[in-house]
Formats: sequence, structure tokens, C-alpha cells
Amino acid sequence: MKILSCVPCQYYNNPEVQTYEYISFVEVLRKMGHEVLAIDHKVRAKRDKEEFNRSCLSLVEKGKYDLVIIVTHKDEFFPDTLDEAKKYTVLMAWNCDDDWRWENYSSKWVEHYTYMVTTYRHIFEENKNKYSNLLLSQWGCTGFSEGINSPKDIDISFVGQVYGKRIQQISKMKNFFNFPAYGKGISSNSVKDKIKKGVAKFLRIPLKKDPFLLSNQNEVKEIWNRSKISFTPLDANRSNSIQIKARVFDMGLSGTVMLCTKNPALYEFYEPGKEFIEFENIKECVEKAKYLLKNESKRKSIAKAYYDRTKKEHLFEYRFKKLFDIMGL
Repeated sequence: MKILSCVPCQYYNNPEVQTYEYISFVEVLRKMGHEVLAIDHKVRAKRDKEEFNRSCLSLVEKGKYDLVIIVTHKDEFFPDTLDEAKKYTVLMAWNCDDDWRWENYSSKWVEHYTYMVTTYRHIFEENKNKYSNLLLSQWGCTGFSEGINSPKDIDISFVGQVYGKRIQQISKMKNFFNFPAYGKGISSNSVKDKIKKGVAKFLRIPLKKDPFLLSNQNEVKEIWNRSKISFTPLDANRSNSIQIKARVFDMGLSGTVMLCTKNPALYEFYEPGKEFIEFENIKECVEKAKYLLKNESKRKSIAKAYYDRTKKEHLFEYRFKKLFDIMGL
């Protein structure tokens, strides 16, 4: 198929480095044999929203695309643009964070798409009768980096953005383990750091590279591939809910053990105790991590089961094939 993917392309605003979304909604589809053009709608619309909408609609009208995928963010597209684009192609929205965005955002836009995809089963079940174009899917593993046989020289690690409870959780974990942690916000949460960063930005003084911020997705995968255990908090950014994050699937081929916040919604995809380990508080997390590090055969068994289930059921390729079948593509 010929596909236009509107996705955030710049990893931490670096135009030369690809995001997980770009890899998932562009590179995976290309690997499947599709012809894919990528547009960073967040960047383009921020620069000039009206011009972006005109040019994008013109592209759809003339491009003969079989499918346009939009990873929804804010209001980069005008409703009229989406309504008109539906006349020329299948227009699919892929939603993020519907557990807290559905009422105030996603539900306001669903009728402007041919199909809208949510990754939350409860949102789907509550709204499928009202919106016949609402589909259920889930984040997946890109499948580009396997680490099941990679040497594991890191006991336990964290990779991800820091917000909410995470900085306190990471600090507590460091009391018990040699615990490398990487991601946006890990080294800049103090008031002093924030002031320093703000002044530098105002004066246009370049800052030194953050040593805790990984440069690209390959470096993210490398940490997972080297880690015996991956600390995986699932607390939401802007609510008190527990989510299913993309990393739950994307690190599935790394050979690590996912040690994550308890979330019964995850049981649909992986079996607790067999394919991953869950915890309800940091004390329990520490105890389970210590047990796994003392019992390598058990750790390897869980990591292998996690790997096998991911490879069999949770590659993004499988997600797309199922969606395309439903949409008649």
C-alpha cells in the first residue's frame, strides 16, 4: 500500500534522530513492504498551522494514498481538513493516553476520522456502540533489535522520561542497587538545574549534552539488551492511573525481565510471574529484584518466556496486519 504517516519524528527535538513512533509507524511499515511517506505534523503545524493544513490536504488529494495514519497529539489538523481528506483515502487516528484524554480530546475528534484506534480496552468497550469506527489495538514491539543472547552486564536499569513519582522511585532504587537510569529529567529536577537551564535558553548559551539522556533508540535498546532486569513504572504522567506503556512491548525481545507496576490490564498480553514480574510498592520491587538477581536460572526463564510471547504475538507488524484486515485494506 501507499501510506502517509503523520508522526512525531524528532527524538527529543533532534531532527536527525528518529522517535519510537517514527520507527513503529514508518520503518516497520516499510519493512512490511509498504511505500511510506512521513510527515512530522507536530513540527509543521507549530510552524504554520494554516499552511500545513493546506499543503497536507493537497498532498492527500493528489497522492492517491491508500491510508493516512495520524498519531494524534493536539489540534494540528482542522476538522474540515480531516473531513475533506476522508473523501480521498482511509484516515486512521492512533490515540495516545486515552485513559485521561478520551473525554476532553479523543471523543471530540473521532467522527472526523474513517477509523480511530484506542489502546485502552475499557475506553473501547464503553464507546464502541456509540462510535462504529472506533477500533481497539495496542502498542507493539518494533522487532528491530534482539538481545536475548546479549551479555547482561547491568543488574537493573531504568530508561524513560522522569515525571511524577519516578524521581523518588529511582532514588530509592539507587539505595539498594547499582542502578543506571537514563531519560529526560533525571539530571535536571532540582530548582537550581531548572534555573540554570532557563537562563542558558534565554541567553542562547548552548548546554553540555545531558549524560543521562540517551541519543537515540539504538542506545535505548542497548541498555535493555544489557540489563538483567528493567525497572518499569507504569504510573501515568497526568493522572493517578496505571497505564500500559509502549516500552512494555518494545523491550520484549531484549532478554531482560520486566519488573513493572501491577496493572491487571496487562494480563491480557503477558502472564504475571511467568512472563514478567509485578510490584505494588518499591519495597516489594526491591525484594523481587534481589530474588531475581540471586536466582539467575529463574530470571532467564522469565526473560525467555517474555521474549517468546512478544515475538509470537506482540510485534507491531501483527498489530498492523490485524487493523488492515478490519479496515478492508
